[in-house]
Amino acid sequence: MGILMENGAGLNPGFFYDLYENDGYILNQGAVSIIQPESDSIAYIFYMDVDINEAFNDAFSSHVYFATINMLNNNGLGSVLQKNQELVSRKLDKGKITAVKHANGRDWWLLIRSYGSNQYHTFLLNNEGVFNQGIQVIGDSIPSGSVGQAVFSPDGSKYIQANLFGFFGNPFWVNIYNFDRCSGQLYNPVQFTYADSAACLGAAISPNSQFLYISSYKKIFQYDLWAADIEASRITVAEWDGFADEGIFSNTFYLAQLAPDGKIYINSNNSALHLHVINHPDSLGLACEVCQHCVELPSWNSFSMPNFPNYRLAHETDSPCDTLRQPPTAAWNYESSLLQLSFHDASTHDIRAWRWAFGDGATDTLAHPVHTYAQPGTYQICLTATNPRGADTHCEQVAVFTTGLAGLEEAAADLAVFPNPTKDRLLFVTLPLTEQDAWLQLSNAQGLRLNQWPIGRSQQQIKLELVELPAGIYFLNWSDGVNNLTKKVILH
Repeated sequence: MGILMENGAGLNPGFFYDLYENDGYILNQGAVSIIQPESDSIAYIFYMDVDINEAFNDAFSSHVYFATINMLNNNGLGSVLQKNQELVSRKLDKGKITAVKHANGRDWWLLIRSYGSNQYHTFLLNNEGVFNQGIQVIGDSIPSGSVGQAVFSPDGSKYIQANLFGFFGNPFWVNIYNFDRCSGQLYNPVQFTYADSAACLGAAISPNSQFLYISSYKKIFQYDLWAADIEASRITVAEWDGFADEGIFSNTFYLAQLAPDGKIYINSNNSALHLHVINHPDSLGLACEVCQHCVELPSWNSFSMPNFPNYRLAHETDSPCDTLRQPPTAAWNYESSLLQLSFHDASTHDIRAWRWAFGDGATDTLAHPVHTYAQPGTYQICLTATNPRGADTHCEQVAVFTTGLAGLEEAAADLAVFPNPTKDRLLFVTLPLTEQDAWLQLSNAQGLRLNQWPIGRSQQQIKLELVELPAGIYFLNWSDGVNNLTKKVILH
């Protein structure tokens, strides 16, 4: 027996905790442990309870909890910091907790399905904690109440739930979804059923993410996840050879787990002294080499199988949300209201600090500051964005006006736009003469700056192509730092 960790008792309170307090909580894929991103000491354990109806003929989960552990406390023996922190309280498909890394290579996604439904609760674990991302509804509803297993492909692109509905010959459900590691969303469901002699069910995926293995009591099936018709790709790669430990305890096929050595190990649905192993799971058909009861265990094992995600999964290269492996890219925009400008950080890649310089000697360190200028003019505004891998600065010159957009179009006699209104988004703008450098700025009806062009001294015309803008009312603002003109533009 292990040593009870400080504050480690009392997880999963309730009837089944009291029943199995001395034997361990029996729930397949009932827990998963993940190190908190950017921590070398804090681990999260996510776990579910087991509940049962009044007729004692239907088992389910009623809660998802988490606990946090400081692994360095007590000279490395650790201590539980908090426990039984509720994430979900409703009727849930029992067990089948699994996780996958976010496309940024740091954070984690967890999915948990509501009972007898097509509703998946989605959670995100990052360096600040765990956050409920809501419920996504996809595909057909899946029966609950019996056994099964959930698994992400090693590359994180697929999520599979294998569910047995009933026992001994009732159909099992194979539910395959594509998974977006950026958003945590499932899409493109492929769902089918198959009936054989199954009394238990497990699932695992090959290291190259091509082959899904369904361990179905007396048979192991292989499906090609890259095939155009996944259901039709099924190959039977093993049938139980009848072996039983001590002639009594059948070594049939139950839960499966891809191990760090690249092999898939499968346990049995009763007490056993052996595990099965798929030696070459990346190979098609019988070449995968299922070796039955080939792994001898030092003691009896009853139903249990380690449940761990792919901790080695890296960031998704070239993904828009791979933001943690790169130095920052500074960017910003703003909205104006006379001399007051509201700035909005638009930088990318895990920004941790901001420094604004507003061009009049004032600075700020907020991500989205508001600054009021003492007088109109043209100011060079710079944002320096910083993350643990570096810093980047982006500067722009901005013309600050003392008069709002409304009412200025009538005064813009020297700022001409043709054609106006326009359908083809091509504008020719005649500009006032000035001996100073000037700026032409395009804003929407709410005052949000959309674009800005430098105007050289004595420049009298500029051609603007606004093909990406939707129909609506816009304003062109011209300023040389002394004079300010605005013209209303209508795009059909």
